[in-house]
Amino acid sequence: MKIGAVGDLHGKKYIELLGNKPEYAGLDLLLLAGDITENNNVEEFDLVLEKLKGMTQANLVAVFGNEEYEETHAEYKKREGIIFLNDNATTLQIREVKIKIVGTTGSLDRPTWWQRTNLPDIWKKYQQRIEKVSQLLTRDDSDFLILLMHYAPTYKTLTGEKPERYPEMASEKYEAILMEKRPDFVFHAHAHKGTKRVMLRKEQRRLDEIEKELKPVPIYNVSLPLNKSITIVELQEGKHAEG
Repeated sequence: MKIGAVGDLHGKKYIELLGNKPEYAGLDLLLLAGDITENNNVEEFDLVLEKLKGMTQANLVAVFGNEEYEETHAEYKKREGIIFLNDNATTLQIREVKIKIVGTTGSLDRPTWWQRTNLPDIWKKYQQRIEKVSQLLTRDDSDFLILLMHYAPTYKTLTGEKPERYPEMASEKYEAILMEKRPDFVFHAHAHKGTKRVMLRKEQRRLDEIEKELKPVPIYNVSLPLNKSITIVELQEGKHAEG
């Protein structure tokens, strides 16, 4: 089973980077990691959605980025053929495989100047979102558990960006959650100049954890300006992040 993931299309700005590669047609699931449009332009969002649907028949699941403004979220959710997750989860059954996807815009360790100026409750909102994601990240009876975000859940995939900007691009507070909950894959965007993939490992482990040989959690930065393509990963049944 093949999963595609991409974010930061920014409407017409980067749409041509997608191309129309033959492997897109074979995707079973396509995850959109936010900033699908630019400046909340609904028409350009529809243009991108139409192009994606023309390239693949895959199930589409998305989260909102900072370019999809909150006051318009309800309008985006009206689009057919795409599931938007906003601090909630969905479970899909695709060819005998059950996949649980937790979706969120994510949080920042330091809200941007605009956010601090215009959104007085933003610190509280980001902390509540972290707690909510922790609650949602349960495997239940699913075969695979995926976390889909816009902002990065670690600074480790931001290498390539300016370090002083890291707190306004991600939140490291998610790292402990990922190590505890151990999703099979994490996908995010937002960092156009970051690093494509890191394997998140627990640096200090107890003896019982070492004996279990816990595998690292793969985190993919699927920003389109960085990857110049949809990122594709293959699910192998029975193989999870926890080993």
